[in-house]
Amino acid sequence: MSTHPHELTRRARAIGAVAWASFLAASVGTMFFFAFVAPDDLLSSIPAGAHLDRLGVYSLGFFGLWALSALASALTLYIHGQSNSRPDAGAQS
Repeated sequence: MSTHPHELTRRARAIGAVAWASFLAASVGTMFFFAFVAPDDLLSSIPAGAHLDRLGVYSLGFFGLWALSALASALTLYIHGQSNSRPDAGAQS
């Protein structure tokens, strides 16, 4: 049990690590993606009824990349946790 009252649980630290790592990945990914793809080019392929401007395209791109990188980070954490729970995980070959 923890002696410090504000210490985070293991799950809270894992959620924070996934959220922060995926945020940074999405930030860099958005910069690279929109360095080569103009939002106006993407707006031309959206139906006329959708009310979306350049900022909306940037936002959708960022949140889409954030969701994708959060999924990848969470999957990595899950797989890493599975390998640590095996009885032979620390055994030398």
